[in-house]
Amino acid sequence: MMQQDPTYTELCSSVTLQSKEEGFFLDFAHQVTDTVGPEWIAKKFAGLKTDEERLKTCHELGDCVHGVLQNVQELYRRKNAPLSFQKRQDAERYLEAGKPREALVLCNHAIMRAPPTGADPGVDGGLSLALGMATRSECLLQLEENEACLSDIQLAIREGFPPHRRYELYWRMGRCYRGLGQIPKARVSLQLALTLLEENKDQLGPLETIASSVRLQNEVSQLEMEQAPLQLEEPPSKGPTVPSVRHGKNPNMPAASRLVTIACSPEQGRYAVAAGRIVTGDTVVVEPPYAACLLPDMFGTHCHNCFVRLLAPVGCPECSGVAFCSVRCRDQATSSYHCYECHYMDLLVGSGMSILCHLALRMVTQSGLQHFLDIKDTLHESFSQPNIHPGSYGSVYNLVTHADNRPAQDFLHRTLMALFLLRCLQEAHFFPARTDNIESLGPDELFIGSLLLRHLQLLQFNAHEIFETCMEAPNKFRGSKILFMGVGIYPTVAMFNHDCHPALARYFVGKNIVLQALRPLETGECVSENYGPTFTKRPLAFRQKTLASRYWFKCSCQACTEDWPTYDTLSSDNFRLRCSTKGCKQLCRKEHHRCPKCKKQVSLQDGVVKELTERFSEGMEAMEAGDVDRAVQLFCSYLDTMYCVGAPPCRDMSRCQDALRMCLSNSGNTWTVRK
Repeated sequence: MMQQDPTYTELCSSVTLQSKEEGFFLDFAHQVTDTVGPEWIAKKFAGLKTDEERLKTCHELGDCVHGVLQNVQELYRRKNAPLSFQKRQDAERYLEAGKPREALVLCNHAIMRAPPTGADPGVDGGLSLALGMATRSECLLQLEENEACLSDIQLAIREGFPPHRRYELYWRMGRCYRGLGQIPKARVSLQLALTLLEENKDQLGPLETIASSVRLQNEVSQLEMEQAPLQLEEPPSKGPTVPSVRHGKNPNMPAASRLVTIACSPEQGRYAVAAGRIVTGDTVVVEPPYAACLLPDMFGTHCHNCFVRLLAPVGCPECSGVAFCSVRCRDQATSSYHCYECHYMDLLVGSGMSILCHLALRMVTQSGLQHFLDIKDTLHESFSQPNIHPGSYGSVYNLVTHADNRPAQDFLHRTLMALFLLRCLQEAHFFPARTDNIESLGPDELFIGSLLLRHLQLLQFNAHEIFETCMEAPNKFRGSKILFMGVGIYPTVAMFNHDCHPALARYFVGKNIVLQALRPLETGECVSENYGPTFTKRPLAFRQKTLASRYWFKCSCQACTEDWPTYDTLSSDNFRLRCSTKGCKQLCRKEHHRCPKCKKQVSLQDGVVKELTERFSEGMEAMEAGDVDRAVQLFCSYLDTMYCVGAPPCRDMSRCQDALRMCLSNSGNTWTVRK
C-alpha cells in the first residue's frame, strides 16, 4: 500500500500550480475555495466526472471567479527607444575604452529594447535597431566572434542602416571573413566597401573619405599576399551535437532504439523493457520535446525557442521580455506560440504560476485552435502503443493523469488555473469568433479549456526538467553544478518507469533529451530511469515518502525491497557474485566458496579483481585529466564486466555509475563559467 504523507502530498501538488510566494493565483484559488465551502466541494464538485463538467461548473460560479478573470489584460515589457539609445551610447564608450565584452552586454540591452525600424522616428530617426546591430557587430569583431558579427552586419543592413555609412559594415565584414580564413569573400567585401566609400564621399567629407580609403587599400593589398588556408578537416562544431540511437530506430517509437519496447502490466502500467541486449553506454532514446518552456529566470540568458545560451540575442518585434539566438528561432516562435503569449508574458509570470502551468498553455499555443478541432474526435481512441503516432498530440494526451485519485480541492484549483489560462487565450484572440461575453463559454472554448485542465494533471507526473552542466573549465567535473533551464514533455521518455538504482543516465542537447545506459541489461529487463531520489544518496523512508507524495506510487524496485545501504554505509564488500552454472540465478557473497543453490564452487580470482579495480581507477584518472572519451570507455568496460560476474549493491560500481553519468552529460548542454 502506498504510504503518502497528506500534508507533504498537498504541498507537492500545490507547487506544481504556483511555485512562487509572490503572485495572485493561489490567493484567487483560496478565495474561491472559501466562497464555495467544503460541502460544495465534497458533494457537488467531487461528483463531476469529466474535465468539461468541472470547467463549466466552476465558470458558472459567478462573481467569485469572474471578478478576477475579467481583469486579465495585456502586461508585458514594451520597447523603449530612448533607453535603447542610452544603452548604445554607453556601449560605444566601453568600446572606445577597449572593453568589448562589457560593451557587448550593453549592446544586447540596446537591441532588446529597440523598437522595430521606423516605429519611433523621434529617436535615431527610427533606426535604433539597425544602429544597435551595427555597434554590436564591432563588439563581436573585437571578441573574434566572426560568425555572430557577420549575422549582425546582415541584420543591420536589412533593418535600414544608413546607406552612406554602409562601407563601414562591409569593411567589418571583410575582416570577419579574413578571420575565418575565407580570403576570396574578404577581398570582395573590402572591394565593395571601397566602392561604397567612393559613391558616398560627398556625404562623408574629404577627410574621412581619404583616410578610410588609404586604410582600406592597405588591407586589400595585404589580402593579395594571403592564400586561403587549406581546410583538411571540418571546423570544430560550436556546441554539442544530437547523437543517434544505438541499433537504429524503433519503427513504433522513432525516438527510441530498436533495443527498447513497451510492455504493460496492471501493477506497473506501461513501461520500457529491453528488446535486445543493452550494453553500458548504449544510447537508447533521443527525443525532442512535444512542448517545452524556458524558466523565466533564463529569459535573458537562453534562447526562448531552442534554449541555447545567448551570445548576441535577437529580440521579439513587439516585446522586450524574451530573447532568441537567431532570426530563425524568433520567426518560429512569433509565428506560433509567442504570438499568443507575447502580450501576456508578465501577467503569466506575475500570477506566480509554475512553469508546468506555462507548459500546459504552450501545448495549446504552439499548435493553434484549428489543429485541436481537427483531431478532437480521435482523442478518446484507445492506444495500446501510445506512440503509434509519434510526436502527435495523442501520444501526450494519453499519458497518466491519476484523475481517479486526485482530491477534489486540488481538482478545483487546477480547474481555476485552466480558466485563467483560457481567459488569457480569449484576450489574445486565440478564438477567432470570440465575443466579449465573459459569463458564458462557447463549445470551442470549453473544449480547449478541458485540454488545459488535462495538461495540468498529466504534467504533474510526466514532465522533465531540462538542465545544463556548469563548469569552471571545459571537462573539469570537480565542482561542476546542474543548472535547470526549463521543463519539457517527452511522450516516449514518459513511459520509462522509475528505479532508485536507474539503468539510464539522462542529459539534454538543447531541448532534446538523451538517455544512455548506465549498466548492461538483458532482453526483457526493465529499462528504468530515475525521478529524483537514488538509493546511494537517500534512505529508503525518504525515497518512499518522496515518490508516494510527488508521483503517487509506491516504489518496489530492488533497491527498495532489499533496502540497499546509502553511501554512508555502502562498501564494495556488499558485492555479490553470480553463480557460473548455466540457468542458476543465485547470487553469492564473496566469502562463500560454493553456490548455496547448486553447490558449484564460486570464486572471483584475485587477478580479475585487481584488473577491474585498476580499470576503474584508470577511468577516474582519465576523467580528472579531462580525457572524457577515455574515461567513458574504461567506465563502460568496467561496469559491463562487473555486472557479468556480480551484482550490486557495491560502492565502486555506484561510484563508477555516478562518474559515468557526469561524463556522458558532458556531451550535452554545458556552460563554462567565465571568471
